[in-house]
Amino acid sequence: MICNLTKKTVISTRTVCAMGFFQRTRGMIRRKFDGFDAMVFDRCSSIHTCFMSIPLDVIFVGPDHKILKTVVNLRPWRPFVHCKKAFYVIELPVGAIERTGSAPGDVVDLAAVTDARTERQFAEALLGSKTAGGAVRCEEKE
Repeated sequence: MICNLTKKTVISTRTVCAMGFFQRTRGMIRRKFDGFDAMVFDRCSSIHTCFMSIPLDVIFVGPDHKILKTVVNLRPWRPFVHCKKAFYVIELPVGAIERTGSAPGDVVDLAAVTDARTERQFAEALLGSKTAGGAVRCEEKE
């Protein structure tokens, strides 16, 4: 799970980490967000969207877990998108950045742990309940 600690919102509940050469090379090529809602690349400061069929929201995160740059609605076939000091790149479905209010300077937790109450809130939000403008509140870790 990925939480925006500054805004106290959940960015992702089903995160896939791109591990290994093949998974990192393929990324979101010929994929849709099916069974997961974010793909994270570590030790990464640039991406491309060549051969992709869907647009993405992208968050570049520094080694201190601060958001350095956001890119909303990044279209397929962009050969190079870069953020010099980024250490992580989070690829998300379009609308995720706006829904969570994520912005440069916010701090994210890439391995957030939630309690049952937070999980229930998220389920209610998915079923249509209004929670903070569509965003789901994230509880602090113990």
